[in-house]
Amino acid sequence: MATKSKKVSVSKTELEETAVGVEALAESRMEDGLIDVSAGAQTLVEAKQVRQFARAAQTVGAVAVTHGVDQMVVAEKLGRLSEVVAAAGALDVAEGIEALATSEDIDVQSEVVRALSSAELARAMELGALAGQLGVASDVVAAREMPVLAAFLEDKGNLLRVFAVDSIKRAGAARALAQAMSETGARVGDMGANEVAEGLIRMAVAQEGAERSADLFADGAMNAVGGEEALAAAAGARQIARDLERSGIKQVAAGTEAVGQAEAMDAVAKSLDVAAH
Repeated sequence: MATKSKKVSVSKTELEETAVGVEALAESRMEDGLIDVSAGAQTLVEAKQVRQFARAAQTVGAVAVTHGVDQMVVAEKLGRLSEVVAAAGALDVAEGIEALATSEDIDVQSEVVRALSSAELARAMELGALAGQLGVASDVVAAREMPVLAAFLEDKGNLLRVFAVDSIKRAGAARALAQAMSETGARVGDMGANEVAEGLIRMAVAQEGAERSADLFADGAMNAVGGEEALAAAAGARQIARDLERSGIKQVAAGTEAVGQAEAMDAVAKSLDVAAH
């Protein structure tokens, strides 16, 4: 025996009340969805700003690190150059001191030669006097008719005269040599003084270069460290931007879903309202 289906009847009032309730729920859901979409969009804007900061920090950090490394390389080269200049300066000073010592030795030798030339001249004068005396003795002996002794004395006198002339020539040459040695010593002394002065200047320049190298290396190290910090900040900002992007996308998706649900519920509410009338 077949059973008869029961018909459920709903009054228009109940339909209207249900339609109003669904519509209110749709409006609330729509509002929540729009709030989520707006918040998500704002979060994405913030993520974009953070990512822009990350790119700027990345650029600044890379430039700072590169500049710092370049500064340290230049500082190292300048330090090596300063060491070379300092070594050259020390060598100049040593050579200059040696030249000054040599000039003093030459001066001493010059005085010795000058003294020898004076002694040579004095001996030449003695020989000349002795030659004159032998000439007089030869004349006296010849007057006493002693020709052999007179000839002997005359020959010896002439020989002593030749020796005296040679001694005078040697004394002159020795005096000229002493003068030349003195002038050479003076020139060597001047050269030595110049070498010492140049060496001291080079050493001063090397010291200044070494100090500049240290300062430049310190600046380069600071720039490199600052650059590394900027790069670390850029990496952190990129991570924050990614987190914000994920959060913003979720908010927009949730809001969009809520708006869709609200639109569906609004359509139901309209259908109920139509059915109620």
